[in-house]
Amino acid sequence: MSSEATAPRRGADTVGSSAENPYDFLGIGFGPSNLALAVCVREEKIPLSGLFVERRDGVAWHPGMLIDGARMQISFLKDLVSLRNPASAYSFLQYTKEKGRLERFVNLNEFRPTRIEYDDYLKWVAGDFTDQVRFGTQVNRVTPVTAPGDDTLSLFRVETEDVATGRRTEFYARNVVHAGGGRPSGPQGVAGLRSVVHSSEFLTRFPSQFPDRDAPHRFVVVGGGQSAGEIAEYLLGHYDRAEVHIVVSGYTLQPTDNSPFVNEQFYAGSSDAFYHLAPEHRTVVAAQLRDANYGVVREDLLDRLFNTDYLDQVKGRRRLHIHGFGRLSDVRQDGDALVATVDGLEHQADVVLPCDGVVLATGYDRSLDPEMFADVLPLLVDEQGTGGVSLQRSYRARTAPELRAGLYLQGFGEGQFGFGDTLLSLLPFRSKEIADDLAAGSPAARIGGCPVMSSSAEAAATTGAAFTSAAHYPPAWYLEHDSDKLYALMERFRFATLVSARSADEPLVTHLPLILDRSRGDKGVLFGHLDRANAHADLVDGRRMLAVFHGPNSYMPPSVFESDPLPTWNSMSVHVRGRVRMIEDRDALIRGLIGIAEHSESDNRLRADDPRIDRIIGGIIGFEIEIDELVGRFKLSQDRDETDRRHAAVALARASESGERDFIEYAVGISLITEDDPRDLTARSLSPLSLGGTHE
Repeated sequence: MSSEATAPRRGADTVGSSAENPYDFLGIGFGPSNLALAVCVREEKIPLSGLFVERRDGVAWHPGMLIDGARMQISFLKDLVSLRNPASAYSFLQYTKEKGRLERFVNLNEFRPTRIEYDDYLKWVAGDFTDQVRFGTQVNRVTPVTAPGDDTLSLFRVETEDVATGRRTEFYARNVVHAGGGRPSGPQGVAGLRSVVHSSEFLTRFPSQFPDRDAPHRFVVVGGGQSAGEIAEYLLGHYDRAEVHIVVSGYTLQPTDNSPFVNEQFYAGSSDAFYHLAPEHRTVVAAQLRDANYGVVREDLLDRLFNTDYLDQVKGRRRLHIHGFGRLSDVRQDGDALVATVDGLEHQADVVLPCDGVVLATGYDRSLDPEMFADVLPLLVDEQGTGGVSLQRSYRARTAPELRAGLYLQGFGEGQFGFGDTLLSLLPFRSKEIADDLAAGSPAARIGGCPVMSSSAEAAATTGAAFTSAAHYPPAWYLEHDSDKLYALMERFRFATLVSARSADEPLVTHLPLILDRSRGDKGVLFGHLDRANAHADLVDGRRMLAVFHGPNSYMPPSVFESDPLPTWNSMSVHVRGRVRMIEDRDALIRGLIGIAEHSESDNRLRADDPRIDRIIGGIIGFEIEIDELVGRFKLSQDRDETDRRHAAVALARASESGERDFIEYAVGISLITEDDPRDLTARSLSPLSLGGTHE
């Protein structure tokens, strides 16, 4: 592998040491998330200057749980890179090849590597990035500051401390990517005792406290998840005379829902779909899918625990005890031993357990450190009102307008992106989105001399949305997934653009009204008609066509917003695809024509026996498109804060109400107001969108 830097350094070793020459980004933590980011920046040749700081002396992935034989819960294909770049030099298979174990690994017939091997894989990858990491360095404070000549908070000052020497250093960066992981959490009031250990430190602390493997120890394990199961198995296997008491909040240990359909929640597209759900819908979906990740144990491990327990019964003893519907409320020292109190739930009696050691397999707190981010927290926007952090689709925290520096959070957005956000499955995709976002907002990527930027470029320069490739266009935050809103636009703006191809290089386009019938088909049916002389009429033969419905659109000058971005253009449209079929039945065609009139005017409706129909029906063909795909493209400044989005909506509404009158007078050559009839002839057709605008 190459040992080149992630990106060219500007100003040699002085980069990042002052506000005049800041890093493009500083990464906090160098575990899998930021390691995946470092690899992505290098492989994609993104011109960013960056530095990572890591509190440990090297890469160490859950060292407290590297139990011999314990396997990952995901495939080796879900490494740092393969789902983004299958040809990457940093894949798990490349690692096994370089280590001389590829054939033997294949011969295992095992998709899930051991945790020990995965940890070694991470160390192998990290070895290529040592010049960009300061190990043994902890971050004490992250503070927003102004840059020279700029009165906005466009930089972060990051105060660090060498763990070994206490030497303090300050760095400056335009962005911070925080991937420091969660902080161990557990029941209040039970920590602080030497023999009470969180699972994150299990192997590094617990076994050394109990070196006598033949002693009749009593251990308490709190938690019902995979870690609790693995710790219980370890204790039963290493301490033959020990009793292990597992305290779970439910009835007993529960199996992981590992079905392939449920596991689709860990797809990148599922993460995007979850992000665009309404908050109340996210809650429902999360509750349905919780058994795929939390408080559950893989079924093969449950089988091993049960078999061990059964064999103990054969031997005439009992070592495994499961306390269901329990909650650990207290642990106190009693001489050389401990006493753990388990509150019984669901009418169960409280249990007092004299024991020698307690392991808390109780998970992690995924919130920002209140001391490290004390100066940042007041500037973060909590749009859900839950006390958490609201993230943009690019994983950038939403902030008050005065904070222009970017704070990206890896593993802190489960409530917005789903359970995959805290796991390894989505790292290749998330790292690419963040890397693109960082690049789009860096000085090297900014666009000069262009008064109006494209939608992707504008989003990139303002909040870091990527300069998207075909695989990422349109940007996910501009995709509208609410079908009711899509149908509403199609019914309000019925004059559409029909697009199809007569050959590979000859597109055909027709502008015409299309009427939606939502009661038919899975997603609805569109009715339209064409002049028989239209070349499009020859293509109404069962092939797929595209219809584009155009909603309001308007130029957005910087004066609209409080944050003063570059100009852009906001718009709404719906792309509809489906297969077209000709309407052969005359009565059905007439009903369709009547439907157009009914949708367009309330009075003077067209009648089936109107003689004018007979004069034109021979020259037209009717058709229907059964919809199989709806894609809403609503570019409504979603990448900006709530205040700017409201301003943009008002501006769009006002432009939609008043924008076309002057041009219509010019094109027709007729004034729409006369002395004899001073009424505004356009007033009858105006139906303003209720977005807060007023007539001007």
